[in-house]
Amino acid sequence: MIGEPMKKRAMPQHTHPLTLTKLAIFLHTISQAGWNRFSSVYMLSHGFTPSQIGKIKSTSQIAKVIAQPLWGVLSDATDPLSALIVSTFLGAVTLTGVRKAIDSQSLSELMTWRIIRSSMTAAAPALDALVLRLVEGENEGYGKQRLWGSIAWGLSSLCAGTILDTFDDGAIFMYTYVTSALLLVFFLALRKLLPRTRNRDVDRQQKKEPQSIKGMARTCGSAICHLSGGINYLPVWIILIHSFVYGVIMVLFDSILMLQLERDFGLTRSIQGAFTLVSIASSLPVYHYSRFLRERIGHLGMIGSSIIVSAFRLCLTKIACSEVAGSRVHWLLLLQLLHGYAFAANWVASVELLDTLASRRNRSLYQFLLNMAYFTAGSGAGNVWFGIVYEQHGGQATYNRGLWLCSVDFIFIWALKMYDKRATFDGKETSELVSV
Repeated sequence: MIGEPMKKRAMPQHTHPLTLTKLAIFLHTISQAGWNRFSSVYMLSHGFTPSQIGKIKSTSQIAKVIAQPLWGVLSDATDPLSALIVSTFLGAVTLTGVRKAIDSQSLSELMTWRIIRSSMTAAAPALDALVLRLVEGENEGYGKQRLWGSIAWGLSSLCAGTILDTFDDGAIFMYTYVTSALLLVFFLALRKLLPRTRNRDVDRQQKKEPQSIKGMARTCGSAICHLSGGINYLPVWIILIHSFVYGVIMVLFDSILMLQLERDFGLTRSIQGAFTLVSIASSLPVYHYSRFLRERIGHLGMIGSSIIVSAFRLCLTKIACSEVAGSRVHWLLLLQLLHGYAFAANWVASVELLDTLASRRNRSLYQFLLNMAYFTAGSGAGNVWFGIVYEQHGGQATYNRGLWLCSVDFIFIWALKMYDKRATFDGKETSELVSV
């Protein structure tokens, strides 16, 4: 098990927190999935080009580069739940500005509001930090908790797509407002149900010295020094760089393919939602048996095999998109089944491995760095690059570049496997942490 085992508790306290954690992940994903899934389609229908959409998404990620570590420091200094409550409220409020900017078709105004909203919603990785603390010493690992996020993402995508087809594109905002309000109410109730979600190490220190702004700055500085400590920390950097590259690759499936379904093939929003539902459903068994996979092939084995599956999926997507016409669409739908392993195996392995490498004091911050590498930097760079390539050269050329990135990423992970296994990390053998 990752981290130190927790003391035994009475049965109600033993089972209750994990049940609430699953519900928190489910509701949090429901509130995010609708907008994240259909924002590109909404902007496309309001006159923005694929390259502009890529630039807009990339620009909004700039704020997260600064905001995510700050949210991580806040989460470690107080507790993840407080960060989530504030972030959920501010995210819903700033979405109104984003809508007005899109309706006015002002590119500069939209970029500004996207930057503001992205910085407000950058606390999402605090939920991972909360989950990792609660599963310590439990029979259920991180994967079984994250499974409920995938279920929510698939159901929310299908539901939101159906709502858009039934009403209009603007319904996605009301959907997001309602689900965000439900999430906020749940988080406020969760604070009373889980009074011990705070970082116990930080609690002990704060009994001696209250956490001030200066103290939070020292925490952040300590984490930065910890990351840049030297050659013994090389696995941390390699995992973060891999997450960046893999985040770029996954833009092809999360964004470019969906733009192609909308612009080139004219599929309805409900069918696009069905595509997402199939891909998410395929990830459920991977999350459920993630602990079994880890014990059999190790963290790096899960990451390396997910890269291979992504490359195979890109090859088949190229073929399907080159011949797609009416009855051929079902081939693309079947290929969504490969998404489960490609995303879930990589994500669970990366989260657990980086949590193992982190010190207990900075576990939230490390999860924010992982999310920043994958979702912020990787997704931002991928949206800009692939958006331009897709608009200028089409889907085939875009997928070819994705295959090239898969090759580079796999070589990178193989290099980590070959890394000197005698190197130690905080007294632990590196080979024990990244074994394959």
